[in-house]
Amino acid sequence: MPEIKRTLTHEQVKKLFALCEKYEVYDYDVQIEVVDHIASSIEEKWEKNPNLSFGWALKKSFTNLGWKSFRKLESKLNRQMKRKFTRILWHYIVEYFKLPKILITFAITMCLFLLFQLTNNNKLIITVYCIPISIISLFYNFKYFPQKIDINPPGGKSFMIVNYLKELGARTGRLVFFPFWIMLFGTTYGLNNTNSLPLELGIAFILSLFTVFLYGYFFFLPKKIKEYFLEHFAEFAV
Repeated sequence: MPEIKRTLTHEQVKKLFALCEKYEVYDYDVQIEVVDHIASSIEEKWEKNPNLSFGWALKKSFTNLGWKSFRKLESKLNRQMKRKFTRILWHYIVEYFKLPKILITFAITMCLFLLFQLTNNNKLIITVYCIPISIISLFYNFKYFPQKIDINPPGGKSFMIVNYLKELGARTGRLVFFPFWIMLFGTTYGLNNTNSLPLELGIAFILSLFTVFLYGYFFFLPKKIKEYFLEHFAEFAV
């Protein structure tokens, strides 16, 4: 008669989650990864010795994993998640350099460039373009953006991905000041009456790229993160 493979019970899995809490691993998505690692290690030991108690198997597995490995795994998952969503954002931006979306980037760039060519006051054009964007962005960031990143899992559970979404909101708040840096650059380097076509084209392109990037940060990336959360943790969505 073939031997039945021994697996963890529901109560034993709960003990592994409690162990994570004990060692200050509070993010549920990280806990899942840690529990999976320990559970796999325990079940490997049971394959070699089916009579080994859960307590001894856990002790040996935890000794192999170690408390520091909890932190390493947490840090690794954090980096992986941030890289994933950074790639998503840049993929979105790259889309604006392909047909047909590149026409939007091209149109914004050429409109600004033509305005630079039609007036001798480049600083005015930069100011008129940047100030409304910054004001609208600041208003949106504090008024509406928190609603877009609002994920409140029930039961008080913490998720690394939710914390990252909140961090994203803070980062976006700093990003909206970028147009002011462009204005400062223009003032410092005398762009007010320049006739340098490459420089004017470069500034026009940077401003159009920033507009695309800001839109992606405000609308596209939060949407993708929430979709990821709903896909992996639908039972915690409210």
